[in-house]
Amino acid sequence: MNNPPRTDHALTEILPTWGVLVLESHHSDQFTMDWRVHRFLKIIYVLRGKGTFFIDQQEIPFTAGDVILVSPNQKNRIQDDPNAASSLYICCIDEKVWSFDHSIPNQVAQVIHHRNLHFTHRIASAMRRMIHQQPLDSASRPICMVSEALKILELLVQRNQQARFDRPNLESDLEIIERYISYLPSHFFEEQSIDQVCVSLGIARRTFTKHFQKITGSTWLHYIHQLAIEHAKKRLRHSDVPVTSIAFECGFNDLSTFYRQFKRHCGMAPMEYRSQKSD
Repeated sequence: MNNPPRTDHALTEILPTWGVLVLESHHSDQFTMDWRVHRFLKIIYVLRGKGTFFIDQQEIPFTAGDVILVSPNQKNRIQDDPNAASSLYICCIDEKVWSFDHSIPNQVAQVIHHRNLHFTHRIASAMRRMIHQQPLDSASRPICMVSEALKILELLVQRNQQARFDRPNLESDLEIIERYISYLPSHFFEEQSIDQVCVSLGIARRTFTKHFQKITGSTWLHYIHQLAIEHAKKRLRHSDVPVTSIAFECGFNDLSTFYRQFKRHCGMAPMEYRSQKSD
């Protein structure tokens, strides 16, 4: 397999009419970059290498797997480590893509997200899909590129919202978990696994399990299912939404699991519950 072409200078960022561009920038050992300012939001995934991003007055060290954000109108340049030239994916998103909410740059304003097997990998996957879509001469190309860009923005906004679980003022594990539990009633349907939760909170699984059980009197999975079933009961009582849709709302990917959990918690099937409540 041939090595990708290397560049000595930063690539030119000319956005198409739909407002989303992805570049692959593979730096040579002689790479240099002058200061530049742009009106679009720039999101960089570091594939290989390490170095320093200079963004206004900040110096941001980076390494492979990191995601760096440059907001509109920020002066920026990159300097590679002399022994580790960088390879980058660069996603440029014009302001018209997020014109429906001009607070988006502030909502994603954290400058760097360090390598994370779940979060930064999802950013990289979205950019990889865009790299495949961008060269295609098809009517669907603009909407595909814009939709992937919006997914990246959504991931970044959600990540910053999750920062509430960081440890201000040396918060204890117990306090972090208490705040997490207070957050669950409106976000239970987003949870995927206890391991991912523990990673996002920065707490060992054994510690998390012990404190969670002490606070709630329940295991994590049972508690998530309990919140989901309570939501399902409300929807069954107060709406005509199909059971399949309710199962989806509750975070269940298959109907059989939803039926099984509902019957375990309520002692009857969802439609039986609905018919009793409408009597």
